[in-house]
Amino acid sequence: MKTLMIIISLSFTICYGFVSAQTADAVYVQAMTKTVAKLDSSYTVPLLRQQKNQFDRIASKYTKEWLPVYYSAFCNIQSVYMNPKADGNAILLDEAKEKLSGLDKFQDIDKSEINTLWGYYYTAFISLDPQTNGAKYFGQVISFYKEAIAQNEQNPRPLFLLAFFKTNLPAFMQQGKDLCAELSKAEELYKTEDRNSITPHWGEEFLQMLKSKCVGSVQNQ
Repeated sequence: MKTLMIIISLSFTICYGFVSAQTADAVYVQAMTKTVAKLDSSYTVPLLRQQKNQFDRIASKYTKEWLPVYYSAFCNIQSVYMNPKADGNAILLDEAKEKLSGLDKFQDIDKSEINTLWGYYYTAFISLDPQTNGAKYFGQVISFYKEAIAQNEQNPRPLFLLAFFKTNLPAFMQQGKDLCAELSKAEELYKTEDRNSITPHWGEEFLQMLKSKCVGSVQNQ
């Protein structure tokens, strides 16, 4: 009888733990889904700051999840692009770099997305002082984007961001594929992504802005 009670007790403990884990996962996904959806429509620095703070709260509660940390870093980097002349941009990028550097400790990370964000980070860092940082770090930008593409050829972000970055290099360094062709290729890849997912899917609006210039240049010929 005693043995039976122990077995029953263990069974309840295991079942409770399983249900609790499922509940925790559901709460995490729900919180991330809500915050990522808000991020998708955050077009100002204050809104990005709100989402960044929420991602930090999620990260502090779910310490084994890499996506909240990733998105927190992204919000800081994106804030620099939103307001490139802001006094606090160096601080934002320092914090983003610290978060990016800590992502390697997580399991099941998407290395292509992380390397893409590293490239995006260094591009923003160059913008703080192009004359000084450009010569030092343009190689890192190209290297991170190329590595991201090699890790996942279906990832549209490094594909078009690399092509765009190269068009802004000095003329003698602009070796690579045609920007408009790469934009079209990336556009097709974006169609396969789930915009309702918590996985990274940012960048399409910037791509469309660049692509509109391609259309305009063709019409003007």
